[in-house]
Amino acid sequence: MLLVRYLIFFDQEAVCYNKNMKIVILAGGPALAYDTLIPDDTGRDTYFIGVDRGAYRLMTAGFPLHLAIGDFDSLSDQAFAEVASYALEVRRAPAEKDDTDLELALMAVKDRWAEAQEIIILGGLGGRFDHEIQIFYLILQARFADLVDKIRLVDRQNVIRFVSAGSHLIRKRAGMTYLAFASLTPVRDFSINNAKYSLESTNFPSNFSLSSNEFVADQPVSLAFTQGIVAIIQSKDDLPI
Repeated sequence: MLLVRYLIFFDQEAVCYNKNMKIVILAGGPALAYDTLIPDDTGRDTYFIGVDRGAYRLMTAGFPLHLAIGDFDSLSDQAFAEVASYALEVRRAPAEKDDTDLELALMAVKDRWAEAQEIIILGGLGGRFDHEIQIFYLILQARFADLVDKIRLVDRQNVIRFVSAGSHLIRKRAGMTYLAFASLTPVRDFSINNAKYSLESTNFPSNFSLSSNEFVADQPVSLAFTQGIVAIIQSKDDLPI
């Protein structure tokens, strides 16, 4: 059972601060089979954050809940009381506020766990498009600049990561078929090598999207650019009905 599997990690004092630290954030959006997307190597160096309804989902599945955060307007009083009793820490915000619940969660990560190497956000894709696009552009906020290269948006069909200027090696994720790139800013000297469709150094003065590329024989793809922020998207077709 999940409760047995993860209860050993529910000791806040025992969590190790090291280079393998991960943050798993479960947002309040669609989260079908989210538990299958949590890395198998989670352990004492992994923190779990539940955002609004995500906190209730983590609790009922038996995962640790190091921080429950949000306005919790999607929970009944009884459900919130259960979350408050289960979580190691609860931060309840007013419903009318300047920040979204997920922004509050990322601020908590920045303030307390900035040394984390990976921030996995589940439950942020596949629901209301206004929520989805707002989450996609979160990394453009100056206050989250230090988190850009750590954030992963994950659901059953997609894994999205963000990279700043530099050279990057992209390895194929198990089960994914396609590789795509979308810029969030103007980009200079953008090149793709060792993919099915390569691209010589190109400047993009406005945002772009390059989709439906693929890996070749699972070999890593090389990406490089000298200015801008780019989303790297690995995806697969939806499961048949």
